[in-house]
Amino acid sequence: MAQQWQSKGYSVKLGGPAYGKPAGEFTPGLYLKKGITITSRGCNNRCWFCKVHKTQGNIIELSIKDGWIVQDDNLLACGELHIKRVFEMLERQPEKPKFPGGLEAKLLRPWHVELLHKVQAQQMFFEYDTEDDYEPLVEAGKLLNEFGFTLRKRKNWAYVLIGYPGDNFENAEKRLKDTLAAGFIPFAMLYKSECGFEDPEWKPFQRAWCRPAAIISSNKEFFKPL
Repeated sequence: MAQQWQSKGYSVKLGGPAYGKPAGEFTPGLYLKKGITITSRGCNNRCWFCKVHKTQGNIIELSIKDGWIVQDDNLLACGELHIKRVFEMLERQPEKPKFPGGLEAKLLRPWHVELLHKVQAQQMFFEYDTEDDYEPLVEAGKLLNEFGFTLRKRKNWAYVLIGYPGDNFENAEKRLKDTLAAGFIPFAMLYKSECGFEDPEWKPFQRAWCRPAAIISSNKEFFKPL
């Protein structure tokens, strides 16, 4: 398409994350649906399977634009003042906030959970990608539970990486079950190689662990009232 426009004499520029280039400030409604906001980009971690730090670099705080679906790469890695201002913005939104961008469990503190409780967060995604993510996830589950964010309310979620080199179905299922035990509904994320390859053998397994109804019906023991 770019070549076709160029052949007509137009100047065409290609860039952005899809081309390995960092994105700049966020403009509400541009490419993303109404309600989505991005208040920071990048991540200070260097996870081997993730492209965020390769394209965006370390965390950069952006100007805060209105929205209730927060899609930051790693919001909790931002400074305290920025985070508090984000939640001040969320308080005036017409809908209760969701955090599908992912919250880093090891960074979660009681004052974060107080803010989540204050704005009545409807959905929060954390992560369980590597073995050392699990203990922080357990601690995050305890904190959330203290403020009424229980598994039965179905607000606590966790992305769980599966199908990476050396992984197998037995180990992956254990991690997904452990995620439930920690107080989070797992959402299986199938590993994608640098060239974009996803192992088709893992597809049925992934589908079974990214559909809420299927997960809950197959793991009813975790959702029984106390």
